[in-house]
Amino acid sequence: MHHPFKRSKRSRETTDSSSYRANLPSPKSEQRHRGPIQLPSSNFLQFVGFIIAILITGTLYISLSKSASRRTGMSPTPSNTTNFGIGSTRVRSPPPKVIDRTVLHVLHDTHEPNDHHDLSPPTVSRPHLKWPPIVTRIPESKGVSELEHTGAHAPSILTAPAADAVKSDESICGSFPCRFLLPLRIAEQEPKAHLHLHQLAILASSLNRTLVLPNVGNNRIGACSKWPFNSYYDVDLFRSALPAINTLPFTVFNSWSETRPVLPTSRVVSFSVSERDSLPNPLTDDDFTIDYGLADHKVASCLHSKFPRLHQSSSIISFRFYHNNLIRPSMSQRLIQTLSEAVDAVEYFSDELAALRKSDVLAIEWDLRHPIFPEPNIDLQYSHALVEVAERLASFAGPYTAVHWQLERVPVENLAWCAASLVSTLRSVLDDDDSGPQLVWFATDYHTLSEQPSSVKTKSARSGTFQAVKPEHEEAMNIIQDAFQTGGDLEGYVITELPSQIKRLRIFEGNVQFEEEVLEDSGVSGILDKLVSMQSQVFVSGSKACSKTSSSSKQIVDFRESVMRDKEIVLDIRNVVELFGEW
Repeated sequence: MHHPFKRSKRSRETTDSSSYRANLPSPKSEQRHRGPIQLPSSNFLQFVGFIIAILITGTLYISLSKSASRRTGMSPTPSNTTNFGIGSTRVRSPPPKVIDRTVLHVLHDTHEPNDHHDLSPPTVSRPHLKWPPIVTRIPESKGVSELEHTGAHAPSILTAPAADAVKSDESICGSFPCRFLLPLRIAEQEPKAHLHLHQLAILASSLNRTLVLPNVGNNRIGACSKWPFNSYYDVDLFRSALPAINTLPFTVFNSWSETRPVLPTSRVVSFSVSERDSLPNPLTDDDFTIDYGLADHKVASCLHSKFPRLHQSSSIISFRFYHNNLIRPSMSQRLIQTLSEAVDAVEYFSDELAALRKSDVLAIEWDLRHPIFPEPNIDLQYSHALVEVAERLASFAGPYTAVHWQLERVPVENLAWCAASLVSTLRSVLDDDDSGPQLVWFATDYHTLSEQPSSVKTKSARSGTFQAVKPEHEEAMNIIQDAFQTGGDLEGYVITELPSQIKRLRIFEGNVQFEEEVLEDSGVSGILDKLVSMQSQVFVSGSKACSKTSSSSKQIVDFRESVMRDKEIVLDIRNVVELFGEW
């Protein structure tokens, strides 16, 4: 039986034969002692000779080591040094280096397949050395997601963690392995964000993956947001509108990613718009380019903090679409083919694309403004809870005029004139009917009127993209507030806004089904303002010169037009929209 510390007889003779023979008695000497003296047995002499040989060899080794240390100034066996027993040559073993696996792909490409047979240092000989072996190649990591390629499907031939991973995937997806598409970040804000979510649903279905319903928060949709998907949208209606697309709640996916016995494989993929000549040496196609580099800081930090088991690499594969290209069926087909099949591509990307196709999770950063799939978009409905709160607010307020004014991107030199125009327009529509509404519901991306600073200071606004409030914004708001004061053009009318109406509703009618922190979310407040404005008796909005072109304003106008056409909808709506700030 082999013992790890026992050397072979041949190895002993090779190493110690000269010393052993030098200390044995010669034949002549042995003959001179023949006589009446009884010599020890031959076995005993061999044992004594072996002990003497060991002592002489050890003494000689210590002497040579000290001599070498005096010449080199080094200790006989320096720290962090491995003596492989090959004479006076020592190989210094460096501290282990941690590298990303993507670096291995680059190193692999710099060597021909035949280069791997000679990777040991040429100055080191290894006679009769069989252990430790030389590492000449580092194999690819092999998770449970790749077991299907090796034919290891039966639980009986899987290791325990792999078998548990199969059970975990089957319990979530109904089969093994699970394949997910995770909307990591959608760049555009609500309400356009839900249109892009539908595009991602089509992409997931085309790749035979399950769409993870992302979180929401601060007017955006993405896995890194704070609130669950149903805080904004009706999940059941979304699923029924896309019956052929598999979806999974975010909480279930998050639990799967944290507890799966075998680490899930993942890749980050970015979709964005680029001008044709903006990328150096890209993989060009008629529709898009493919680039490979480091992930955006926000994306990387989100993965690291929220999905540590999915943060396996800081690299990202980017698909950049040409801005001036029209949508063509060939473009979407080419994209799906690249993401799902072994298509011809530049060799540099072949390994990365292959790994992408086999990854358990595709984390998507979606920074597009127009659809890339020609299928018609669905209308994502808001949650029942938000609709109910909006109906209660509208009913509690009584007859009212809604003003929807988004100040972002309006030239600051126009703001004072636009505010004066709004006051004039309100005076006109309110005076048209003495029995009309006495309340003005003011919805804006500016911070609430009750929070206005008392002095001219920069202040954050309610919108995620409206970053700073300037003195001109405060001046415009002061013009509007002064109009409702005694002696103002709108004296006798009352101006209100969402936060104050929610407080009144809570005082008189109790709970509104939302936590205070959720109601302060800019996305929730924007949706409620929009739903309340849809139900107003009179609606006023800004012209292009005075207000940002808004998808929310368009949704309000479209809804009011449909109500005016459909007499079966019972709502007291007296106009579609009245614009202020027209030249």
